[in-house]
Amino acid sequence: MDPVGKAGLLTLVPYLRGQGFDVRVPDYGLITALETKIVNPLLFRTLRPYIEPGDVYIGHSNGGAIGYDLVKDGAPFAGLVLIDAALECDITLPTGMWADVYYNEGDDATVAAQVAAAFGIVDPVWGEMGHKGYIGTNPLIESRDCGHSLPLPVVSGHSDIFSDGKYQEWDPVITEHVVQRLQRQTRGSVRIQRALK
Repeated sequence: MDPVGKAGLLTLVPYLRGQGFDVRVPDYGLITALETKIVNPLLFRTLRPYIEPGDVYIGHSNGGAIGYDLVKDGAPFAGLVLIDAALECDITLPTGMWADVYYNEGDDATVAAQVAAAFGIVDPVWGEMGHKGYIGTNPLIESRDCGHSLPLPVVSGHSDIFSDGKYQEWDPVITEHVVQRLQRQTRGSVRIQRALK
């Protein structure tokens, strides 16, 4: 029995561990949208000392914004996995850092995130990446439209990818893509042994 639970991103933990990753899951509780402008900077400053070169950051919703705040602060990630991220769609990453973006057109929560960011009431990096995907030109940032990814289950909604019957098919794909990215990055040997939420 896995002590970390079985909801949201936690569904990925057994798959990541099955590939040999040392998974760290910081539990910072529920943050309301209006709190992100104040709480997100506190969170990324709290997490920053625990990040080691080559870590992979995996974030859902506001977790995507926290991960990007960490990147902007100089966190030495190998890459990011952004699932239904409440994050601007044209992010800039340091040279060599990759990102996998999972999105779907039914993610209306991140459309609201874009509006809230425009009004300046949430973390300023918030946006509708979870709805639109990445729209920039960096070839190391790959977007996957989960609403049109047959034969995988069609995803429509902010956390639908973690629904029962869907995560069992999506989580192995997400995990395998992380492994492939790391293998390409290290030219065949997975040297990176940690993944962060």
